[in-house]
Amino acid sequence: MNINQTLKQYFGYDSLRTGQEELINGILAGHDVLGIMPTGAGKSLCYQLPALMLKGITLVISPLISLMSDQVKALNQAGVHAAYINSSLTENQIRMALSYASQGRYKIIYVAPERLNTPRFLDFACNADISMLTVDEAHCISQWGQDFRPSYLEIAGFLTRLPRRPIVSAFTATATERVKNDIVASLGLNNPVTMVTGFDRPNLFFRVVTRKGGSQKDNSIINYVKKHEDESGIIYCATKKNVDKLYTLLNEQGISAGRYHAGLSNDERKQNQEDFTYDRIRVMVATNAFGMGIDKSNVRYVLHYNMPQSLEYYYQEAGRAGRDGEEAECVLFFSKQDIMINKFLLQNKASAGDVASDMQKTANDQRKLQQMINYCETDKCLREFILSYFGDTTPCICNKCSNCVVVEDEEEETYVETGKKRKKAAQLAGLNELGAALFEKLRSVRTELAAEKSVPPYIICSDKTLKDMCAKLPRDKEQLADVYGMGEQKIQNYGEAFVTAVNSFVADNPNPSGSMSGERLQTILSDEEAAETGSTRKKKLPFYIEPQRLDEVELTDKCRLTELTNKINELCPADKEHKKLAASFINELLIAEGYLEEVTEDGNKIKRVTEKGRSVGIDEEERMAKFGGSYYAITHSKQSQQVIIEMLKKHYSGIKPQE
Repeated sequence: MNINQTLKQYFGYDSLRTGQEELINGILAGHDVLGIMPTGAGKSLCYQLPALMLKGITLVISPLISLMSDQVKALNQAGVHAAYINSSLTENQIRMALSYASQGRYKIIYVAPERLNTPRFLDFACNADISMLTVDEAHCISQWGQDFRPSYLEIAGFLTRLPRRPIVSAFTATATERVKNDIVASLGLNNPVTMVTGFDRPNLFFRVVTRKGGSQKDNSIINYVKKHEDESGIIYCATKKNVDKLYTLLNEQGISAGRYHAGLSNDERKQNQEDFTYDRIRVMVATNAFGMGIDKSNVRYVLHYNMPQSLEYYYQEAGRAGRDGEEAECVLFFSKQDIMINKFLLQNKASAGDVASDMQKTANDQRKLQQMINYCETDKCLREFILSYFGDTTPCICNKCSNCVVVEDEEEETYVETGKKRKKAAQLAGLNELGAALFEKLRSVRTELAAEKSVPPYIICSDKTLKDMCAKLPRDKEQLADVYGMGEQKIQNYGEAFVTAVNSFVADNPNPSGSMSGERLQTILSDEEAAETGSTRKKKLPFYIEPQRLDEVELTDKCRLTELTNKINELCPADKEHKKLAASFINELLIAEGYLEEVTEDGNKIKRVTEKGRSVGIDEEERMAKFGGSYYAITHSKQSQQVIIEMLKKHYSGIKPQE
C-alpha cells in the first residue's frame, strides 16, 4: 500500500496536514527527522503511518504510562497491532510482550526511557529488526526545556548498543530554538529533515482576565464552569491548597469535578484521571502534575486559576484544549498575587540547589517569568505575543483573543438556562439546533460503545468525527467511509451502531418531501466563525483620542513610558469597545522615528536608546534582576515626553475615530 491507502485504511483520513507529508517521506527515505508541531497538528501520525510501511518494528519512547496506554488502545481500535512496556506490567507480562514482539506480532512498541537499558529489553532490541526509534515529547531531553527528564539522556547510549542504528525521529509541540538545538545534539540526529509547522493553534481562543484576589477568581471560575457544564474542561492551579479549595467549591455548587495533585494517593490520582478520561466527570482541577499523559481530544476549555511560571508551561497546558481541532477556549485569571507566588516558588527552587552552578538556570527562569507577566499585562494581540515568543514570525490576523475582540465578563453574566444549553453547545460545535440534537444522539452511542470496549469515548471517535457525521448523514457503511476519521477497522467495529442512529434520527425528522436535506444539518459557520463568536464577541475598535486632548497630559521631570501611557488612557472614556493605548505602540513610533532601536542580545530582543533618543532626554539604566541577570529600564524626561505627545497628535490628526 502507498501512503494515501494506508492513511485511509487505518486512520480514516483522505489527506495529510501541513508538514506531515514531508516528515513521513523523510522517514520512508531513511532520514532522521525532527518535527516541531503544535498540539492537535497530528505529530503521532507522522511516525505511526510510516511505522506500518517500514519492514521492522518501531520503538516509541514516551514519558508517561497513561499516554502509552491511550495511544496503544487507539491504535488497536484502528486495527494496528501495538503494545507498551512499562512499570505497570508484571515481569511475566513484559516477558510475554517481548516474546510476541520478537515473533513479529507488533509493529509499534511504546516503551518508557527507563526501560531501554535493562538487560531484558536490550537483549530483545539487539536481536529484533528495529526499523525506527521515535522520541515523543522530545523536549524532555533538554535541560532548557520545561519538562527535563534525566532518563531521556539514556536514549543516545541505547542507540550505540544496537547492532544497527535505526532511523531516529523526534517530535515535540513546544521548543524554543535553544531546546531544538539541544534535541538534535543530545539524540545525535544525522542531518535531520526538520519541519517546524508553526506554533499557532487557530481553534483556540485566548483570554486574560484580571481579578483582584481569590474570591473574585472563585466566582469567575464557578460562573464559567456552570455556563459550560456539558463540556469537558481542566482548571490549573499553582498549589495543592488552591486545587483542594476550588475542588470543594465546585462540588458544593453541584458541579461534578475531580482533582489531581502530588498530595493524593496513587490510587486516587489514577481513579480521578480515569473518571475524567472516560467522561464520568466533566471537570478536572489540578496542578501541573496533570496533563502531559492526557490524550483526551474533546477538552473544550482550559482555565488557569494562577499564572504559570513560563509561557512554555502555559502554552503546553492551555494546548490540552481542542486537540480534536474544534473550537476551544483558554482563559488565564490573573492577579498581582500570582507574581509574588511564582517569585517565591522560584526563590525556593534556587535556594534548594548549588547557587553557583544553578545561577544561569535561575536567571533564565526569571526571564521566562517576566515574559509570562508581560503576556498577562500586554494590550497587544495575545496570540501574536505567544507566537513571537516561540520565534514564529508568521503574520497573525487574530479575532480570537480578549485583546482583539470584546468578551463578556463572567462576573456580569447570568447562568445559562437549561433550555439554552443545547443551543450554546450547538454554536460551539458549529451546528444548528437540529444538528446539535443529532450530535447528542451520536455522542450517546459513542459513550455506550466505549463502555462496551472499556476505552475512553474519544478513542472510539472524536467530536470532529461526530460533527462530520451530522453534516454528511451517512445512511450505510459505504457512506460512512467518507466521514472524517472513520477507517476500515472502526467502520467494521462501530459502523452499524452509528448508521442505525443516523437512520433513526432521519426517520424521526423528515422534511415535507419525505427525505432529510443535508443542508438542514450543515454547519452554520459564516464570516469569521459567526456561530462561535455570536453577539458576545466583536472586534475591538482601535484606540483614538482627539489630538487637542493630549495637551491636557501633565508632564513630569522623569517617568516610565507605562506611567505616561496610563495618563493618556485616563483622558479617554472607559469602554469595552475600544482598545487602550499600548506602551508598545508608542515604542513602535519611537523606533520608526529613530529614538529607539531594537537589538538582539543573548537571543532576546530588547530596546536600546539611540543617540537621537538621548538628545531629547530618553535615558536607559542597566539594573540587576532579583534572581540574577540584568535588564534595561528606559525613562523619559519632560522633553522626551513632549516629543511623544507631538508624535501622537500628528498620528491621530490624520485618522478618524471608529464607532
